[in-house]
Amino acid sequence: MVFAHDGLHDALTRLAAPPYFYESLKREISFANRSESTITVIRYLLEPIPNNKELTINPIYDESLLAFADLISNSFRLEDYKARLGEREFVVLVQGNEVLSQQISQRLISRWSIEGTPDVGIGYSYATYVLGETALQVMNRLDSSELLRATF
Repeated sequence: MVFAHDGLHDALTRLAAPPYFYESLKREISFANRSESTITVIRYLLEPIPNNKELTINPIYDESLLAFADLISNSFRLEDYKARLGEREFVVLVQGNEVLSQQISQRLISRWSIEGTPDVGIGYSYATYVLGETALQVMNRLDSSELLRATF
């Protein structure tokens, strides 16, 4: 599987590419500092679910990535920044706090369990911007946070 982008969009999913997302995050941080608004970055990681009978792990194919990218595109507002940062890693930048991020993520994963690929699960984490942080600090905190699973 090749991960490629043109600087603005991911070649496979057509979501924002990492450089464009990071620039957008910097802009939103500047806006949040001026307006005292709350922004949160939500990270989604697609994870293969082992086959119960054979205990084998199937790879995640492009169809699952496309289906998840489509689900993200249709589940969030147009003004929310949606991007693919890695082979199986997606992020969304939203106006709101941790509570909203958790509710959104639970709802998204619920839809995935109905509409998505049955052998692919989703872990998520989120980091809310703290006044004075840089974009890199927010993303480092996001990367180091523990992945959560939806509880239904």
